[in-house]
Amino acid sequence: MKTWITYPAAIIFGLASTLLLQDWQPYVDFLGTVEPIARQLGLFVLFPVVFSLFTAAVASLRRYKETVIVFSSAIFWGLVSALLLSFIGMGLAIVLPFRFSPISGAETVLPEFFDFSSFYRMFIAENAFNQFSLTTTSLLPLIVLSLVFGIALRPDREAIRPAYVVVNSFAEAMMRLARIFTALGAALVLVISAKWFLDFPMFPLSQGNLWFGLGLLIAVLVAVLLVLPLLFGLSTLFRGGNPYKILLGSLGALLAGGFSGSLLFATTPLLAMNQHNCGGHKRVVGIATPLLTIFGRGGSAMVASYSIIMILSGTGTNLSFQTMIFIALFSALFSFASAFTPGLEVVFIIVFSMGGITGDGMSILQTGIMVLLPSLQMAGLVTDVAVNTFGTTFGSRVVSPDDRVTIEDMM
Repeated sequence: MKTWITYPAAIIFGLASTLLLQDWQPYVDFLGTVEPIARQLGLFVLFPVVFSLFTAAVASLRRYKETVIVFSSAIFWGLVSALLLSFIGMGLAIVLPFRFSPISGAETVLPEFFDFSSFYRMFIAENAFNQFSLTTTSLLPLIVLSLVFGIALRPDREAIRPAYVVVNSFAEAMMRLARIFTALGAALVLVISAKWFLDFPMFPLSQGNLWFGLGLLIAVLVAVLLVLPLLFGLSTLFRGGNPYKILLGSLGALLAGGFSGSLLFATTPLLAMNQHNCGGHKRVVGIATPLLTIFGRGGSAMVASYSIIMILSGTGTNLSFQTMIFIALFSALFSFASAFTPGLEVVFIIVFSMGGITGDGMSILQTGIMVLLPSLQMAGLVTDVAVNTFGTTFGSRVVSPDDRVTIEDMM
């Protein structure tokens, strides 16, 4: 799949069209109408694809008694990467000589977060078929239902094997569908990126926060190009393949997640790319990729810890090293809950981490940080997608050590 060409080309076309036509009202109206449709199309097949792949993967892994290995490797990768990246964000905030300047005149917008008092409903509904329609903002209800079905489909009896074969064949068809939508996704990303460039908050960034934005870019580059490849290499003893080839294979999903501001939007192409471009096994991709949409939020944690320290330092607050450590820990902790507030993951982590430190998390929004939400979301989600693709590939190498390559071949 040549997504490493088509997706960047789509974004370049989106930028060029916005630069040429941004003052033309019909173009602005067109993007306002088509962009929400493009987002909906990106999620159109995600839930049936995830249900089929997850169910077939659980049944296959139970057949080979590898279920615990895949689940534990995905959760382990998510936990370790969240902690590591959160402290990377803290370290960069200390080292970089940049600070956040409060945006004067910015309206304080109070975001609406997920109501965790109804969290238990994400696990079980009165009718199992209601799991499909409980929410469109998280894969958790579908994961729970798929896990139950997959456990029952273990082919340990002759009468169950035909059902197991049918589900596996259906999963192959769903993976084909994911590849089709991945190929078409470049057109969707063109529209979404054009709208993103049209709404880009250039004035707030230029109003004293250009260096803050540069620091975000440095944090993403350090995380994606240095920290995560090194962590992947250490985890696989440098025999899991070239990490930069894996990044190149998932480049389209990184761009889709960054410009859409939604990890779920990037999940459909990510499923196809993790298998086809990155060499992941279908049964591992079907489990690890959906799981890491919840547990693999290290990028959002990194951006949140970096932003909190920058904001507090910019407003004249003296932070002790112990306080900054607590900020990093809280950012990693609340990153796992941020998956249930799509589009506001970074702000969710910032508010709740500040609440854990000062008891008043909403006060930080008075600095005008919500104006920079598109930039914060892009930085966090690009890194989240990289965490996902490396975590899925890591799980494949753990399950199938024969897929590992020597250092000489990797180089």
